[in-house]
Amino acid sequence: MTNDILLTFLRRYPLLGEGPGWRPALVGFSGGVDSTALLLLLHAAQVPVTAVHFHHGLRGADADADALWCEAFCAERRIPFLCRRLAVPRHRLRGESVETAARRLRLAGWEELSRERGGCPIFLAHHADDALEELLLRLMRGSNATGLTSLRPVRRLGGLTFMRPLLSCRKSELQRYVESCGVRDWRVDATNGENDCRRNAIRNRLLPLMREIAGTDEGLLQALEALRLDADCLESGVERLFGSRSWTGVCPGLDAWRGLEKAQLPRMFRLWRQREGGGDVVPSGPFVRRLHEVLHAERFADCVLQVDGSARVRVSGRGLELLRDEAAPEPFEVEWRWREQPSLALPGQRGRLSCGASVGEGERFACGALPECLTVRSWRPGDRMRPFGRTGSKKLQDLFVDGHVPAWERHRLPLVCAGEEIIWVPGVRRAEFGRVAEGEEAVWLCFEAG
Repeated sequence: MTNDILLTFLRRYPLLGEGPGWRPALVGFSGGVDSTALLLLLHAAQVPVTAVHFHHGLRGADADADALWCEAFCAERRIPFLCRRLAVPRHRLRGESVETAARRLRLAGWEELSRERGGCPIFLAHHADDALEELLLRLMRGSNATGLTSLRPVRRLGGLTFMRPLLSCRKSELQRYVESCGVRDWRVDATNGENDCRRNAIRNRLLPLMREIAGTDEGLLQALEALRLDADCLESGVERLFGSRSWTGVCPGLDAWRGLEKAQLPRMFRLWRQREGGGDVVPSGPFVRRLHEVLHAERFADCVLQVDGSARVRVSGRGLELLRDEAAPEPFEVEWRWREQPSLALPGQRGRLSCGASVGEGERFACGALPECLTVRSWRPGDRMRPFGRTGSKKLQDLFVDGHVPAWERHRLPLVCAGEEIIWVPGVRRAEFGRVAEGEEAVWLCFEAG
């Protein structure tokens, strides 16, 4: 039955062409029973997938063991395997939660891997139980139908295409399938039993209680499917309107915005912001409510609204205008004689750099490769860096986009340079420069945001 579900999905969404000559794809592989089932299904269907394991750097030895298990599982079946280390604690932005940072870094990883393979799609193992958890979690946050049904069979996010063929499967079905393939062990995240996390509390406490009260969760699944249909209908209608004459070419005027239904406004704003170069970002509920109030005020007045941490919008008689970020802070450039000065305070409350021989929140460089005097400066248009593990250089602008670094944050980040070569941008990427060989003396360069 589970095999049929995958093949039906592939026929319905023929993004991989027609088997057995399927196009290559990526698949998220945590080692849990869900992703193990998906990987086995794709392998059995002869889809040429590469299994990708993200090591978040959050669970110590357990996370290391998960990565090794996944690598061995794939090696045994001759499935191509990649492990990407995200080091979430090290790359968190100021004020960013661990969960948000992990998601941002995963998306950046997917973008790079998919782009390297010609924009190939990405399979994820979300199933019906995940979708119910997401429904309740989003309901608590006040999401609309689009947010409540964010786990869709096919979802495009910027240049990425995510495919979730198992949304109609229950977790118990997936476990039975894995066991039928002769697999008797998989990875279990011990933190899933800790109810201090809201998602875990929904899984372990709220959903069992709802099932006990109703006797089943079939009603929730039916509501979820109805909401998906509603969201699809609204989104496709807005996309058609966005492609019409009144919304293309010149900037849509105030009357066009006022003519939208309240449910259309957040979806249209998202499409418009993306076209204006503001990224594919879902506007928050409070912002959408405020925008609606301004557009339909009895006495309309020009105003500027803060969309989020990286964007503002001016509402005037001409319509909406996406504003560029506030003026960038003054550029800076300082010398750092790191052997004589183990700690360096950066100007403009940008934070502090430090160095030492012990492991810290930073990057490790070969001692012999570092010049006595490093240059620390702000970003300049056109800056390039050769990222760690790559043979060619890449624009920092592209690395910022890949890492979802807000525009307002980019001019505040310090660039650590050896001569003219950029060797590290804290929170974004380190360079191939100074790779440490086995047994070679190393120094840790660390950064603490201001």
